[in-house]
Amino acid sequence: MPFDFTIQDYEDQYQDALLDISLPWLEGNDILEPADIDQLTHPERVLEAGGRIFLAMAEGKPVGMMMLEPFGDGTAEPFKFGVLEAYRNHGIGKALMEATIDAARAMGVRTLVLTSHHSLKAALHIYESYGFTYEDHDHVTFELSDIAMKKEL
Repeated sequence: MPFDFTIQDYEDQYQDALLDISLPWLEGNDILEPADIDQLTHPERVLEAGGRIFLAMAEGKPVGMMMLEPFGDGTAEPFKFGVLEAYRNHGIGKALMEATIDAARAMGVRTLVLTSHHSLKAALHIYESYGFTYEDHDHVTFELSDIAMKKEL
């Protein structure tokens, strides 16, 4: 069933939605770590660092999200990329990716870097389709991440 959606910036009233969107795919792939909960329960850290949090809104509620955190050296990381299962395959992931890339460019970011997990096939497919390439991975933040990717803007 088709539906309309929009992409908007995060608002505090939607803080619970960050967990609602992310926990199903993190737990479902057995990759939930304490650092995930920390990031999802403290979105203000991303915003205070000059980052953005994008929400996909459909039927009056957040159904997808992506965070973008700049590192101040011309690089930034898109992360916590997720769409509720009932809303997948309708272009929401692509719209979130495009909003994130546009925002990164507007921030003066030259390189996007990210880590992921091999089980997240849909996300990896979107990253690849937007020109992300695989890199060596150092497991800095997440022990269970086994993939690193990079995109020059």
